[in-house]
Amino acid sequence: MQLYVTPTSPYARLAMIARLEKGLDGIELVWTRTRVPDDPMLAFNPSGRIPFLRLDDGTGFEDTDVIVDFIDTLAPPCRFAPPWGEAYWPYRRRRAAARSMLDGVAVWARETLRPEGERSPAIIDHERRRAMRLADAFEAEIATPAWAAPLDMPQLLLFCTLDVERRLPEFDWRTGRPGLVAWHARIAALPSVEGSLPPAGV
Repeated sequence: MQLYVTPTSPYARLAMIARLEKGLDGIELVWTRTRVPDDPMLAFNPSGRIPFLRLDDGTGFEDTDVIVDFIDTLAPPCRFAPPWGEAYWPYRRRRAAARSMLDGVAVWARETLRPEGERSPAIIDHERRRAMRLADAFEAEIATPAWAAPLDMPQLLLFCTLDVERRLPEFDWRTGRPGLVAWHARIAALPSVEGSLPPAGV
């Protein structure tokens, strides 16, 4: 199997962390670039979206959630599925909020890549304000036991969102949020997270 990733995609980073958390480093990483018209990956991944997991039979999966769900089944026990019982809906709430923040920050980051004269200040401001509101909400709850549990999907989503600061310096989620800063540092020190950093020069 091959996992196609880019060095800047937070969605790809999430899949790479899950791969290492499950001990599946035998899945080959293929570093690629998006929006390249003659990319050979388009022959088997028509959408061109990253990450993409190519299976040995030539088929594959796009969409981070699908890829993580599939990876999770390859080596028991499942780590990233929602829990059952009374923890189910609180988990889904945390997951949805973290995904909302990630999707908004990704839009913000992509908008800043556009030529300066083509950027939308309104979109950038809208997503910045959304991200700051969500950062405040996560700061208020980050010390609760759910965020101290073993790494799960809501935590993967939140970490990969906050980590977008590496490519978007104006995403200042740290100021005034010591709980988030400490939580991010703890997650960043995990071997699977450190091991998922893109190599220099990629």
